Amino acid sequence: MSLPYMNTVLLNQMIVIISQSFNECFSNDEQAIIGAFLTTLGDMLSLNSAYISYLQDQNSLSKQNQNDYDLLEKSIEKIKEEINKMKSNVQK
Repeated sequence: MSLPYMNTVLLNQMIVIISQSFNECFSNDEQAIIGAFLTTLGDMLSLNSAYISYLQDQNSLSKQNQNDYDLLEKSIEKIKEEINKMKSNVQK
């Protein structure tokens, strides 16, 4: 999934315009409610993002560990083969 490009200057200008329109259209209490809602929404998005990142890291770590175990197992098998070859050469 590719992330969308967000121009930070444009994003800041959009936030200023929206917040200014809220200042003119809503009372102090209504602004507080809208702000609390948007803060909660942002916190939930942030939490979800962190959780997904954690799961992806765990999955990649698990795959890496399995690859390491497979490589170690193959290495041990090769060492056993070499030891058996050396034993057979000594016995001759």
